[in-house]
Amino acid sequence: MKPTTRDHVVAATHFVLGPSNFVVIRLPEQWDLRLGRQPMDVDYTVAVDGVRWAQEGRASGLLVDLQARRAIELSVRTSRGPIPPPKLDESRPGTSKVGGHAAAYTLGSAHFGLFGTKLYHVLHVSYRCDETQRIVDLRFMHQGTEETLEGLLPALAGTRCH
Repeated sequence: MKPTTRDHVVAATHFVLGPSNFVVIRLPEQWDLRLGRQPMDVDYTVAVDGVRWAQEGRASGLLVDLQARRAIELSVRTSRGPIPPPKLDESRPGTSKVGGHAAAYTLGSAHFGLFGTKLYHVLHVSYRCDETQRIVDLRFMHQGTEETLEGLLPALAGTRCH
């Protein structure tokens, strides 16, 4: 039986530019998307088929699996130029498809916190969308197992960016 997925819109509203989507992210069904800790910000937008997309900006979210009592931090960044990748320990690169685009991903770990004592597993996914003329950078951080993050990759193939 194929696992089911759901779409979640990551969007922000700018007082001048109006509402803009970053991505419509596809996740396994048990995950819900909540607002993140960081404020969302949109600098430039582009319209494709009547929908405004954040061409340059930042957004954050929290993926929550209530039944398993776990959460994953999501950071989304879009840019017209290159975005530097995160510095990860014990990284493992790979390739996949996201929204019909060839994407590069890296699974690894990093230390965060005031004294760098909190170990997080990180999934970094990056790809270029020619239709919206931007780089889409997705970062998932989780204190649990790396396999939890790796399990998101098949569903992410259905993510839309235009």
